[in-house]
Amino acid sequence: MRPDGQELSFPLAGSVMLIGRDEDADIRVDEPLVSRAHARIEKRGGAYFVLDLGSTNLTKVNGQPVRERELRDGDELHFARARCRFVAPGVDPVAAGV
Repeated sequence: MRPDGQELSFPLAGSVMLIGRDEDADIRVDEPLVSRAHARIEKRGGAYFVLDLGSTNLTKVNGQPVRERELRDGDELHFARARCRFVAPGVDPVAAGV
């Protein structure tokens, strides 16, 4: 979700996705407080997990700082000031309000 209210969608592709400012990140976040390699999302079996990669400005899920956490449909993720909503695969984004 951009500061101007515009929402962007990033399909979960592969078993590991890097989130950060780095140009090689799978989900590139253009926010100065986001680390180059801030966090990653991993698929393990049928579940997805977010892992903080030692970022200075934390990774949060539903307002709570996390090092690693399983994601559930509708979870709100913060990477520094950047905000994202996790929509579980198989859930219709329109029905989920995204």
